[in-house]
Amino acid sequence: MIIKGLIEPISSAFVNLVNADFSAKQRGLRISEERILQDGSPESPLDSIQVQIANVESKFASAISENGEITVEGRVKDGIPHLTKVGSFEMDVSLEGSIIVCRQVDQPGMIGMVGSVLGEENVNVSFMTVGRIAPRKHAVMAIGVDEQPSKETLKKIGDIPAIEEFVFLKL
Repeated sequence: MIIKGLIEPISSAFVNLVNADFSAKQRGLRISEERILQDGSPESPLDSIQVQIANVESKFASAISENGEITVEGRVKDGIPHLTKVGSFEMDVSLEGSIIVCRQVDQPGMIGMVGSVLGEENVNVSFMTVGRIAPRKHAVMAIGVDEQPSKETLKKIGDIPAIEEFVFLKL
């Protein structure tokens, strides 16, 4: 599923679970998988999954780790996939619907500013969560929205001075 999700947006051909590996190899991608058993038991369920992608550009530079790889981590909770890490930022975001992910300066009022822009444009917020490295440094805010914001609304969010970058994800 991960390989399919990586290849599908950049492929003109239909990508499915059967041909995803082949499609990746055709594009010169090298896929490696490492399994780390937490308790030594192969029967134990998967706790989390981390994906690292090297030598590519990102629409969200904060996902790039210190060694230049895009790093994201997630797990399944109560049957729903959750994003638990983006780059070096810890978070807990349900991967359902549509999400705006922003990296910003961690300062008072950021949640209110972004929420006000969305409210003025009649975009309903379903959840909001913030992950940060340290107080008053940098943070990543994930905002679940019920409707797809217009380009103008997204531009208004990007124009907030403390917002350093953002990406809209339609899941």
